[in-house]
Amino acid sequence: MRNHLSAHHFANIDGRRLAYRMAGRADGSPVVLIHAMASQSKSWDKTAGALARLGFRVIAPDLCGQGRSGWADFYSLDRFENDLIALLNELKLDRTDIVGHSQGGHLALRIAANFPHRVGRCVIEATPVPPRDDEDAANLRAQTAGPWWRRSLRTLGAGRILRLALLRQFDFRAAGPILGELRSPMPSWWHAVGAIRSPILLLASKNDGTITERTGLLSSRIAGSQSVALGAGHHLHTKHLEAYMAAITPLLLAGLSPSRSEP
Repeated sequence: MRNHLSAHHFANIDGRRLAYRMAGRADGSPVVLIHAMASQSKSWDKTAGALARLGFRVIAPDLCGQGRSGWADFYSLDRFENDLIALLNELKLDRTDIVGHSQGGHLALRIAANFPHRVGRCVIEATPVPPRDDEDAANLRAQTAGPWWRRSLRTLGAGRILRLALLRQFDFRAAGPILGELRSPMPSWWHAVGAIRSPILLLASKNDGTITERTGLLSSRIAGSQSVALGAGHHLHTKHLEAYMAAITPLLLAGLSPSRSEP
């Protein structure tokens, strides 16, 4: 089967190896694809191929502790965000569109809020929406009773997590801290995303639990964002590629000048 993404390239970020893969034209408008927890860049392969055919330059990193990237001594959303900004600097990308899945969508929103001059358009796919305050956090815990690892096994797939861990393609130590952050109150994050002015497309399925239920809260907070229900499940870009591309292509192409919109 043909691979659309390149072999891995590597950047040195604070003494750690950060892996990334590419597709498309070197002079194309850049799009960064950020994967979900316990995933890696290759999950974007077909999406990257479709974007490359539209003339985009695609960059798909492996977050630290995942895929071919090095493992860290600790994990946090700040670390992931800092690594991604460092990679943009390494690649001399002053401005890029970003597509993020699940945890990757949360990171995309953080970058759009904290570095608005670096971000053009964002596609946010099946992304967990953290609580606004203690009351919201308590309500969220009540809706998702049970330990974090059990919920993660259901969402991500126990077999896949175990396989990645055994192959040393996922540092399981990352799961607890990151999921803990995403379930803790983030009042400053909610304030920051309210200031985002980048065009934002929010995608969620019809049956993705609290992600589906809370996407509307996020949409109401980000002025000018669009929210689209797409298919079923948590992995929209892999399970519903044709509908996924039909949803995101108008947004991404709108950011191109006419002379750069042809493959």
